[in-house]
Amino acid sequence: MLTKPIRMLLKVLYNNVLLDDGTVVKIVKRDYPYDHTPCLTIDNSGGTSTIQKNIINKDSVIPEDHPQYDSEHPDRMISQQMRREERSISLNLNIWCNSQDEREEIINQISTIFDKIQSDHYSFCKQYHNGNCSFLDSECRALTVQNGRTAKHQCPDPMGYHYENIFTAYDIIRASFDVEPAYDLDDSTVNPQVLRSIICVSFSYYDYHIIGGAISQDLSVDEELL
Repeated sequence: MLTKPIRMLLKVLYNNVLLDDGTVVKIVKRDYPYDHTPCLTIDNSGGTSTIQKNIINKDSVIPEDHPQYDSEHPDRMISQQMRREERSISLNLNIWCNSQDEREEIINQISTIFDKIQSDHYSFCKQYHNGNCSFLDSECRALTVQNGRTAKHQCPDPMGYHYENIFTAYDIIRASFDVEPAYDLDDSTVNPQVLRSIICVSFSYYDYHIIGGAISQDLSVDEELL
């Protein structure tokens, strides 16, 4: 099962890391990186640990098996009692490439992406899709409005346009997000040599479990992400 931090990394990196010639650096299965260089893989470097558990009330969409579920208003939310578990995880983001130039280019792009998500860049809002805002059902206002926030590439009116950053969207505790400098672990056992760099990314995040249970949802993952 993909944890929320892995899903967040897939979301922010998918189709966003490109070489100078326009080649997309794909995210591939851990077992076959040599067949797809340059590429990225993600693995769990130290397991997942539970920090604390507590009971909270949280507004959430009513599940279909709930007595108050309304098929005409499936997005209706109510306050529900939940068990919240705070977890921590460290992930290795592996960069597999064929040259030093590729390595430096990919690392720099990933660093830029991580800077953007920590700076509330409009393109990593949950509502943003290919230049449009799903809440407004029209062009993203960060691209059309000029004010102090758009000068920093942020949503001009976060409350009015329902801005939701990538951390909130995946229940990541923002202050816990930590990125270590990349280090190299090249593989000289293959010819030609494959270059490998590793960036360790650490998170704390919340898992929620509705008390009384809920219908399980099938997890669907785009094959291009695998």
